[in-house]
Amino acid sequence: MKNKLLYLIICSLGLAYFTSCKKSNYLSDGGLSEAKSPLTTYEYLKQHKYHLFDTLIMVIDHYNLKDEVNGSATFFAPTNYSINKYIKLKRDSVRLINENNTYTLTDMYKDIKADSLRIYLAKSRIEVNSAPLQPSLVANAANTQTAFQRILQPKPGESWSSSPIYYLYYIKVRGGLDPPNSSAQPNDPNIDLRAQCQTTGIEPSSGGMLHVLSNTHTFIRF
Repeated sequence: MKNKLLYLIICSLGLAYFTSCKKSNYLSDGGLSEAKSPLTTYEYLKQHKYHLFDTLIMVIDHYNLKDEVNGSATFFAPTNYSINKYIKLKRDSVRLINENNTYTLTDMYKDIKADSLRIYLAKSRIEVNSAPLQPSLVANAANTQTAFQRILQPKPGESWSSSPIYYLYYIKVRGGLDPPNSSAQPNDPNIDLRAQCQTTGIEPSSGGMLHVLSNTHTFIRF
């Protein structure tokens, strides 16, 4: 009888453990997988537990774009890594001219305008599950040409999921939207630039959708 009771206790603990694991799935930006957030878009970025958007918040504050960010239908948020990659590229280029020169966030403010951030604010609500499989144009707050697309990912040899896996991409259109299966070379100045989302489907309390771009994306160069 005691062995049976002990067995039931162990099974109950095991079930509780696996149930708790299912509720604690993490996204690739380190946030919880709960889609809805009680925070506004701005608050979500500012209060991120791993401070992934501290530099982005500084840029938003510098250009007084808090209300625009909160009011955006969709925000494709670049991370600190994206902004720092741009600053590093500029720093490397100025040091080719004078090795004693440097380039900082303050220098970036002198070189760019608020529209450089507004390009990431799409005027339509974009959700990964309903995004088209072909590039589709979407208006942004900077009034430049952008598009978005959902792309099916090939499954590895031993896939952890039986369901199809899609990644969402935000696209800067250059010289007209590229046709499917375009043969243009990667260094072609007219080829569209794609930025993959590493986290999608966050729904802040301010409304709209928040997607987080991959850390490999470079701010401005997009």
